[in-house]
Amino acid sequence: MFKSFLSFIFVLFVSNLIFGQGTVTGTVTDGITGEPLAFAKVKVEGLNAGANSDFDGNYTIKLAPGSYTLIFSLSTDGYINIKREIVLSTELLTLDVALLKDKTMTVATMTVTHVVNPKTIAGSDGERMEGNGATDGVSGEQMAEQGVTNVSDALQSAPGISIEDGKNVYVRGLGDRYTKTLLNGMEIPGLDPNRNSVQLDIFPATLIDNITIFKSFTPDLTGDFTGGLVDIKTKDYPNKRTMYAKLGLGFNTKATFNSEYLTYKGGATDFLGFDDGTRALPVRTTDVFPSPIVGDPKLETMTKSFSKVMAPEAGMAFLDQNYTFSYGDKVKIDTTKRKLEYGYNLAVNYRNSNRYYDDIQFSEYRKVYDNNGDPVTNLDRWRQSNGQLAENNVLLTGLISQGLKFKRSKLSLVLFHTQNGNSSSSIITEGNFEQNPSTLVKQNIQYSQRSVTNANFSGVHYLDKDKVWKLEWKASPTFSRISDPDMRSTALELLDEKGPNGEDVFAFSPAVGSEIRRTWRELREYNVGGRFDISRKFASKDSLKDKHEISFGGLNTYKTRSFEVYDYFFDRENSSEFSGDPDWYFQDENIWTAESDSGTYAFGQKEPANTFNAAQNVSGLYALHVFPISEKLKATYGARVEKVTNWYTGQNNNGTVFYDNEIVLDEWNVLPSVNLVYQMERKSDSTRNKRTTNLRGAYFMTLARPSFKEKSIAQIYDPIQGRTFNGNIDLLQTTVHNIDVRWEHFFGNVELVSASAFYKRFNNPIELVAFNSAPNEIQPLNAGTADVLGFEVELRKSLVFDKKRQQKMGLILGTNFTYVKSRIDMREVQITTGTTTLTEKEIREANAREDEEIGNFRPMNGQSPFMVNAFLTYKDTLGWTVNLSYNVQGKKLAIIGIGSLPDVYEQSFHSLNFKASKTFGSNGNWTGSLTANNLLMSVRQKHYESYGAESQIYDYYNRGMTISGSVSYLIVGDKENKSKKVNKRKDKKKI
Repeated sequence: MFKSFLSFIFVLFVSNLIFGQGTVTGTVTDGITGEPLAFAKVKVEGLNAGANSDFDGNYTIKLAPGSYTLIFSLSTDGYINIKREIVLSTELLTLDVALLKDKTMTVATMTVTHVVNPKTIAGSDGERMEGNGATDGVSGEQMAEQGVTNVSDALQSAPGISIEDGKNVYVRGLGDRYTKTLLNGMEIPGLDPNRNSVQLDIFPATLIDNITIFKSFTPDLTGDFTGGLVDIKTKDYPNKRTMYAKLGLGFNTKATFNSEYLTYKGGATDFLGFDDGTRALPVRTTDVFPSPIVGDPKLETMTKSFSKVMAPEAGMAFLDQNYTFSYGDKVKIDTTKRKLEYGYNLAVNYRNSNRYYDDIQFSEYRKVYDNNGDPVTNLDRWRQSNGQLAENNVLLTGLISQGLKFKRSKLSLVLFHTQNGNSSSSIITEGNFEQNPSTLVKQNIQYSQRSVTNANFSGVHYLDKDKVWKLEWKASPTFSRISDPDMRSTALELLDEKGPNGEDVFAFSPAVGSEIRRTWRELREYNVGGRFDISRKFASKDSLKDKHEISFGGLNTYKTRSFEVYDYFFDRENSSEFSGDPDWYFQDENIWTAESDSGTYAFGQKEPANTFNAAQNVSGLYALHVFPISEKLKATYGARVEKVTNWYTGQNNNGTVFYDNEIVLDEWNVLPSVNLVYQMERKSDSTRNKRTTNLRGAYFMTLARPSFKEKSIAQIYDPIQGRTFNGNIDLLQTTVHNIDVRWEHFFGNVELVSASAFYKRFNNPIELVAFNSAPNEIQPLNAGTADVLGFEVELRKSLVFDKKRQQKMGLILGTNFTYVKSRIDMREVQITTGTTTLTEKEIREANAREDEEIGNFRPMNGQSPFMVNAFLTYKDTLGWTVNLSYNVQGKKLAIIGIGSLPDVYEQSFHSLNFKASKTFGSNGNWTGSLTANNLLMSVRQKHYESYGAESQIYDYYNRGMTISGSVSYLIVGDKENKSKKVNKRKDKKKI
């Protein structure tokens, strides 16, 4: 195949020599924002030849070899004409041009062989600079430099961003419920029923063009976010034929080649991220298991139908693997009436990784009293679990994007599918230290397969030749599925005695928590969304540079979710024989039979509270006006109206509380927004000498709604941690008033400094609270009112002071710091225990330790007090790029303790990562890279904390350090990419 490809390249080269014609192509963009300019004129001076840029600013002209002068213009929007002289050969010449409104830029003789134009840092900064609201961004260039593999890793360097569990994003320290995730401007469902936000590790960085984080609300955005809205834009089709392939391998210090790694025999397609049916439920959900008392032989048949694999076994974990391939191109279609352009991009990414935690820990501590009833300062241990956990994670993602461009319209279709399979095995020893002390050995094997399939249809249409009216529309159906087939859990009591050969002795004792459980869990969610936006520009009387713009539009999103759980338990009948091997209980000779009337038998126990169906419809309309008050002051104001309705079907375990498609949430909300931008300075002598200083201010109102699982009466059990989540059907949605102020200064090509301050007032914030009577159970509650006050500072500075060379070589230093102070008034938090309702402050005072003073306020759940991100990037003309990045967030309140339960705080995780890459090969189209993650060997852990007491571990995960290497191959255009071999590029410019 590779020989055929080389032959194809050779034929193209010979064809160019024979016909003697060259091609000049490129993109026309705004010199400040970096946005593409449609319908710009590109004329060849002295000839009746030229072209107009298309919808995305791209143009192509075919000419005989020679010297030419090209004139670029877009006079209707006040841009100044630019002349560029070129020397064209038979090779492809790429010439990108940035038009400015302030001063003329004349560039003389230039010979270019090839230029690749990704979404750059400068382009991302341009969007921030010209945006109506406060935004931050991560460009494709930044993701490539830092060597990140997915979106969650890419966002770690953005201001005010923290990542929890390696996949859930928090903006400004607020919990995941206050963050919204969009894919290409449309909502998609998450893959975790325990989260409101989307898990961002499912999006490979190689499929992403850029990421925008909106921190202030404008009415054209969805209203249910407060900390930030993350919009992930997938790659469009390229301007020229592009092929990319990458192979990567990684070594984890804990897992790779570890002979104690835990595994089990799964299905043949586990390596692709889905089960092949090996774990399918062997009985019908309607089947009834006969009692062993009846003596029905059907019980033996049904019990034997379950898989006999119950225990993990030692294995060997291979290297982490990461493979990527993408191919894209565009084709000109010349019809009798019009010229069209069709483009496509195909991409697939595969990732397979292993993690091993050899010292995982879960604990439960309580506040206690001595025999005299006086409070004891130190916490008392009630339960502690230690052991090993191994995880194999597979992610397979595919993307197909297609577009069709007309003169004033563009139609796009993006198909996205991600398939994730996670296989885990654990052996955990649990010590119980309550009134009935015991030791349990828990062995679990679990498989979870998750998938999201999304189609995004969109269109952009200029409704008149002057580009005054514009219509944009999107339609996006999504189907997501989470399946946990055959979760197998065995808990056996380890007795304090030894067998005749010194072996451990086990017993099956349900009274102390022994059980054999197998669970099938299924969640399906359908999401259909559509929106339209219509805008019109009006030239102001004072200046052609400033424009009024009005826009209005609507959105409707309808989604349904079904959640089903089927639990099957196994017991021993008339048998005093037990084993510590979970597989032993499912061997044929140990299965109950009617003849022996002894052995292992199955029985089903479907708990109605574990199953529910829910639906939600959100409709929204908005109107927005961009009003240039003066040359320097711009106001963007308007309002959004949203209507939400939730339906719920479910019941508790005894069937006394039953909901049959009942409305449990029905709200109308008007969300006003005002954003002001004052341009303090603007200087643009050229693309290398530009300075812009903005002062921004905003007030807006947003929402946070409870998830389906939270606004329910469901009770969902986690077999590994042994903890249960309880829904709360009475939850209210949260409304938030926001004030934002930002000063930002952009200079050079990649440099900026900014400072922001913000204040948020929450009404009815939702927080997770632990039960005093059942410490292994948590429930969401509304918590009165809360206030958040904070500030952010960001700096990105090139340490190369020659502006011409900033984007080619040198050092770039970036850092940002966020400080947040949050508080909740505990006098307003109402907690009901049994028939008694007290405030949180009253409960804390009743359980205060000696000399402990209980104030009126505490921090918000999930709110980090500070975040620090920093990076240092070096690149040179020899093809080297080196990046060192660091991020950390302060410890935050993770679970609110009530009564005798202490608060749980998530501790700081110091993440230090390194990447070095080098282009090589005669044409510079090969790239090799080395990446090291978690250089500090930090661990993720939560602690119980109580006044005067030593903190104790709630949970503890040590995932070690991962070192990975990769090699990639890139071909752009009709010939191999030569742009990276800088010493072969001739670039002569005069300004």
